[in-house]
Amino acid sequence: LQTTLDRVKCSGKETNLEWCPRGAWGKHSCDHGADAGVCCAGTKTAAPRKTAGPAFKCAGDSETVDNGSTRLVECKEAGCRLEVKHDDAWGTVCGAGFTDHNAKVVCRSLGLPGGYPVHKYGGRYDAPGYSRIWLSGVHCNGAESWIGSCRHDTWGVNDCDHGDDVGVCCSDRPQYKSVQEMRGAGVVVPQCPPIAGGTVDLHQHCGGAASGGWTVSLHVGSYPRFDGGPCDNDAGLCVIKDCGLRNSDLSSLEVPAGLEATLYDRPFFEGAAKRYRGPARVGCLVADGWNDRARSIRVSAL
Repeated sequence: LQTTLDRVKCSGKETNLEWCPRGAWGKHSCDHGADAGVCCAGTKTAAPRKTAGPAFKCAGDSETVDNGSTRLVECKEAGCRLEVKHDDAWGTVCGAGFTDHNAKVVCRSLGLPGGYPVHKYGGRYDAPGYSRIWLSGVHCNGAESWIGSCRHDTWGVNDCDHGDDVGVCCSDRPQYKSVQEMRGAGVVVPQCPPIAGGTVDLHQHCGGAASGGWTVSLHVGSYPRFDGGPCDNDAGLCVIKDCGLRNSDLSSLEVPAGLEATLYDRPFFEGAAKRYRGPARVGCLVADGWNDRARSIRVSAL
């Protein structure tokens, strides 16, 4: 039997012991001689085992949420089992010491806000038959873009079994709408470089500017969200002139020599990616399966 919690300091208003301020799961300086005991007084009616989880619905429902390197599977009311890909194979993550910071990194990498370990709500998501537990000892500071970038034990080396697999609950509400909003929430977003050199030209219709519709020119920089909403992108540096740019209209593009455009099918540079190195003129993105698909774009100098 393990000692799970240490330095627990409840105010008395919490409805779940795990919600009180405490040390990290499984981290302590105790032995079992210091195990706490509790005497409950009052009626003989037992209290409910667990209170409800977060007020928002966990993303996933019965579907899998997947960005190619991280996914949430077998979603239930309380959340989903977390899996990561390594060496082209999916595996699970050990839940010992898995914190809110870790869960928030997972959710942000999937384009979702929030992030809570499922074990906070009494859920258990084990995966009998899975041969791999890829990660254990995960310690994120909260600014990482992927859980694999957090400190962790050697891939595939651990003392866990699948009964320890962790689950995560992410909100199904939309993710941040702007760079400023991300920074205001404490997410580290690198500054984009000042405008310099040529531009990548995006066109509404196949065939380019000659086919009519809008044309938007992007300088070197990062453009994290195309949805017709705000696109601040570090105002004064790399700015989309038309902040009403909609991903559903992007059908062709031109990349000059010296630049490279990378399209992503999720906001904030997540998910599948397609690179176009200049000089390149793509008359219709449908040929590559990218018509009306881009959700974010990076323009880089070669």
